[in-house]
Amino acid sequence: MNFVADFYNIISKCQFSLESEEELKLQISSVLERHNFDFKKEFRLDSKNRLDFFIQGYAVEIKIKGSAMSIYRQCVRYCQFEEVKGLFLITNKSMGFPTEINQKPCYLINLGKSWL
Repeated sequence: MNFVADFYNIISKCQFSLESEEELKLQISSVLERHNFDFKKEFRLDSKNRLDFFIQGYAVEIKIKGSAMSIYRQCVRYCQFEEVKGLFLITNKSMGFPTEINQKPCYLINLGKSWL
């Protein structure tokens, strides 16, 4: 089982409500439970950095609001932590995103594509 490919394929094929980040987190949590992912919600890296989800060393950040630059800066902060092996950004924002930050693999899941 390849965690990265499985996670990407499952989440990218789902159609989620984009009314609020909190509702989106609940929906994603439900999908993760249904597919038996072992994950932690609201995982604290330190007193100022909290991940939406932490799964097998991967940070999962969910964003439906905010500027592309502020979202990117937040992802860079997360990738500075030793315990973060890689990062998934799940968003409805149309934005570019690098495949690597701080030598850690990064993946963008654009929620808008599942509605096409």
